[in-house]
Amino acid sequence: MRFQSTSHFMNRPPAHLILTLCILAASLLALPANGAAQTSLVIAPEIGQLIDDEGIDAARQRFEELIESPSLNFGAEAQGLMALMGGYMQAGNYEAGEAVAEMSGLLTQKMMSSPSSGLPPGMMEQMQKAEQAERAQRQAALEQEQTAQNRVEDSSRGNIRNDLERFVGLYADPEGGDMNRAIFVTVSCDGYLVTGPMWADVGPWWMRSAADRVFTYTDSWTNLSFEFTGDGGRGMILNHDVEGAPSPLENKAPLPEGWDDCMSRPMR
Repeated sequence: MRFQSTSHFMNRPPAHLILTLCILAASLLALPANGAAQTSLVIAPEIGQLIDDEGIDAARQRFEELIESPSLNFGAEAQGLMALMGGYMQAGNYEAGEAVAEMSGLLTQKMMSSPSSGLPPGMMEQMQKAEQAERAQRQAALEQEQTAQNRVEDSSRGNIRNDLERFVGLYADPEGGDMNRAIFVTVSCDGYLVTGPMWADVGPWWMRSAADRVFTYTDSWTNLSFEFTGDGGRGMILNHDVEGAPSPLENKAPLPEGWDDCMSRPMR
């Protein structure tokens, strides 16, 4: 049975951190490694053989065991994994290369927490500061993107209005009495007109104010235009282009009993 994620890989570093950790692992090339360690690597040879023979999942399972060895020479093992990753990348086996990069990142994390890692003085603190700065930069970029998205969305919604109650009601065929074919018109709690068909199981249409009595709605499948005429309330006329309903419609009844005074906008 193929190996499923366990403790280390359930908490594997994100892609940007893998890169950072691999850079740190590469810096270990400058650390001294004794001759025996250089010729007796534990992790890279076995991991490479497992990837080639049994696949990435088997290699990850074995890595979970190898990384717990108390006698690892972190500098030498990091060099070995970096060389193995580079070999896979050059050969075009990017999936295997990425898996080895994850292992290298996890090894580096373990190395950073080990008192016997042999890291140059201050390197751990430098890496922590670099990660904090990168995290802050990503957060700032996300906030800027959200702000820009909110501005676009606010612009697409049109102006907030407080004079929409005059349009509220059930609009049906002026010549018929079938209220099951009515269009409801209500207001949102944040100042917009909300409409929808009583006969179809679709989400409500959150209308955009295009003029005093003109409202529009657009999404990937629907493009609607509503225009109201009259003095408000009963008898107001709605001209529209909703498929499956006659136009114009007349405000013939209040909203059904139990409807809220306003409709809350769905949570994002």
